[in-house]
Amino acid sequence: MNKAFSIEATEHASVASPANNLVKGYSIVSASAFTIIGIVMVVLALLTPTSILFNGGTVVVSLSIIFKVFEIVFSFGMLHAAILLWRTILSKKYMSRGVGILSGDAALANAFFYFGFAMTAFHLGYASQAIALAQFITVLVGLFFGAGGLALSGASKPARPLGHITFPLMLRDGVILIVGTILMAIAFGQLAGVALKPPQWNWISFLGITVPGMFLLMGREGVKARLETWKGFARFPRVLLTEILLVLGLAIMLYGSYANLTLGVNGYQVGPVGNVAGFMLWIAAVLLLLVIRGAFKIAVSQRYNDVGYRIISKLLYVMAIVFFIYGERSFLSGHAPLFSVGGAAPASALILVGAFLVLVVGRSASQKVRDSAGSDEESHSVKKEVVQNG
Repeated sequence: MNKAFSIEATEHASVASPANNLVKGYSIVSASAFTIIGIVMVVLALLTPTSILFNGGTVVVSLSIIFKVFEIVFSFGMLHAAILLWRTILSKKYMSRGVGILSGDAALANAFFYFGFAMTAFHLGYASQAIALAQFITVLVGLFFGAGGLALSGASKPARPLGHITFPLMLRDGVILIVGTILMAIAFGQLAGVALKPPQWNWISFLGITVPGMFLLMGREGVKARLETWKGFARFPRVLLTEILLVLGLAIMLYGSYANLTLGVNGYQVGPVGNVAGFMLWIAAVLLLLVIRGAFKIAVSQRYNDVGYRIISKLLYVMAIVFFIYGERSFLSGHAPLFSVGGAAPASALILVGAFLVLVVGRSASQKVRDSAGSDEESHSVKKEVVQNG
């Protein structure tokens, strides 16, 4: 009788089991969150008052109905993201294939557009402040779990080879950075308020400024990955280029976010008022990204794939982005970059915690790179069979 078994495969399975269980557990949490968020989005959209206008013998569709239809459509889009993730969890091939980016990406896209139509309806007087605030909070939760879904996708997949990038990977890494940064900007924008309140909304600023900044940040992820193989002295121009793209993308996106969510105006029709202290703080944040964080990346470039070094890099980014947000907003508004806290501080603190988890934990867990096909801990072990005859 022949008996064959794989020693390394068995050991690998026992080691990987806790990580797989953690991924599957968070997948269930995310799928449940998407389901609940989608249902809440539908209910809040249906609670928005609608009016039907009559002009003689004809019925004129009110804008409130149009906004409600869009909100319902994007609510079902969130439920579709939940279905995609549930299908992955319940599939027998779940553990072997990992979690794709489609569910997390769909959740984020539907949350953003639902947010835009809901806030527009509120500011046009088609929704009460209580409904708009509930929609705002629901979208914030959706953004957090959507980014978590993308991070889950990266954590459940094998590490990518050094210098290799695909559009889905570029999209995943860039969107996690974008969502975490926007959550921080929203939190600091609300921090000094008396209470959490629905933000402004301007579609031109969002689509014409914020979104192009997002595209630049996503493209930067592709450039960064392609240049990873540059060694020696070439590391300096590589890091300089990628960090400059980061600064430019952040400046454009955060300006669009400020004009959109804080001012509610067309960002192309307003310009910076100017503030020396704010400008200096902004420059300090840029130097922190370019010089200090860049030098750290160069110094640990041979060990940057270790999760500990990735976490330190993300922490440096969080430190810099706080100064970046305050400095840029001060320069744009003309007000001194003063740190003030109001009644909205508890809610803002929760948003900041979510942003921190996305930017530090989520990005560190999802950005896995291996130097070669056989040197990464994620690569498959070569099975060694021991054959015993009896």
